[in-house]
Amino acid sequence: MKDRIKNIFSSFFISVTLINAAMLILGMTLHPEQKFGYEAFMYPLIYGLIGTIPSIVIDEKKELSVPQTIVGMVMRLLLLIVLLLAFMFGGRELTPEIIKAAISVSISVVIIYVLVNLILWWLDLRTAKSMTEDLVKFQKEHEID
Repeated sequence: MKDRIKNIFSSFFISVTLINAAMLILGMTLHPEQKFGYEAFMYPLIYGLIGTIPSIVIDEKKELSVPQTIVGMVMRLLLLIVLLLAFMFGGRELTPEIIKAAISVSISVVIIYVLVNLILWWLDLRTAKSMTEDLVKFQKEHEID
């Protein structure tokens, strides 16, 4: 449970950072003339919070095979896209501009999702290597002669 909470918080903060970058890129590409006030700083936090919902809702209690893990990740990604598009564009009339923005957002969500998972994997790999090195060192120090 502790690792799951840590993973969700790590995912949140990595997501918020990447969302800021995506908002900058999409904003400069789609609406370079538009300017925002301080309230714009709230949206990456909201989007990051929405991004944690799939991980909270879809919980694997047992160890999964690689195909099961991939299916779970795809399900979380699809849920994330649906949640974010509903939050951002729900209730609006579909116009070519909204469709273009929704496609851009969906592509950036996929990119951010992949990057977040790669970063989390890399951090876990670093932790595992460190623990393995510590274990080898401990074993060498406590070898029976």
